[in-house]
Amino acid sequence: MKKPKFINKKWLVILVIALVLVTFSFLDEQKSIAARTIVLALSLDIVDDEYEVGIQVLKLDKSEKQEFLTYFAKGDKLSDIIEHLSYDTGSTVALCHATVLIIGQDVLNKDDNKAMSYFFEGEVLCNNTMVVTSVQSPREVLSPTLSNGVGSGYYLGQVLHNMVGDFGIIPITVKDYFKNKYHIGSCVYLPCVSLEKEGETTFLDITKSYVSDGTKGVILSENATKGLSLTLNKISNGTLPYHYEDSVGELDIVKSKGDIKIEKDSNTAKLQIKATLKDNTYVPEKINEELCMEYVSNEIKSYIEECFYQCKDAGLDVFYIGQRAYAYGNEIYKDPSYLDKIELEIEVKAKMK
Repeated sequence: MKKPKFINKKWLVILVIALVLVTFSFLDEQKSIAARTIVLALSLDIVDDEYEVGIQVLKLDKSEKQEFLTYFAKGDKLSDIIEHLSYDTGSTVALCHATVLIIGQDVLNKDDNKAMSYFFEGEVLCNNTMVVTSVQSPREVLSPTLSNGVGSGYYLGQVLHNMVGDFGIIPITVKDYFKNKYHIGSCVYLPCVSLEKEGETTFLDITKSYVSDGTKGVILSENATKGLSLTLNKISNGTLPYHYEDSVGELDIVKSKGDIKIEKDSNTAKLQIKATLKDNTYVPEKINEELCMEYVSNEIKSYIEECFYQCKDAGLDVFYIGQRAYAYGNEIYKDPSYLDKIELEIEVKAKMK
């Protein structure tokens, strides 16, 4: 009597081959991942008419102790620089996990977006990689290990990802950067960080912004940055201080949003701010709710005016008024000096929750 055949020999051979191929494919993939240098943060600058790229990586020794390392390379072509960095680190550099790109002001104003296009259009970076510029050179900001033991570049990226919707600087991704770049006026705004030291403590100051149209730029003060945030950002968190005589009060922002309109035959851009606030730690005893809202409204106006006029004096349409004029059928934006003719009218509607 013949024994029953549970499986045809031909299919058994095919199954064995398939298992071998899958196993080797898996092992090869693991080898590929292990042979990559995962970049946590990177910098981009122009030095001596060449691009300089820096990367920050995390190294773990046998005792699992963390060490943040930085590498730099220069050249005419970004692809060659990345290849050079791969050689220096001993494995293929992978930029897709980078949390932040720190770019120099010369890159913003003199490079015509060639380098930025390489990172974005070539999908070298993730769309949600944060973009900032810096007071010091990008190399100086990327390199240090901060007093908390974390690499400054990596720490900066983590902070920015947690600040979306806060009152103050507006975190900008690579995707946001290009979206704003193609508005009328070509203005981009991004956080401007500064590396600071107090005694033995090294920290990052992230309270200012930078505005550029690709040929010129200006650093916004902390108050002007707040005005930018109130006008262009949908705020859902933050503390708004205000002054009454010799006293200082604070209110929590529940939500705030700005809306700009410019009618067809008008040179006046009308900005309306709607803000909902609630009591914070301290409100001066001598002030009632009505006075409180009056002083808060004046504070908000002062922030916005400082931002608008600081940028207008530099020829920068940071509120995208030209784009809004186009949307409302107003052709003032066709005049190259349209910003000089624009007046800003601000209305603040603040209320207590």
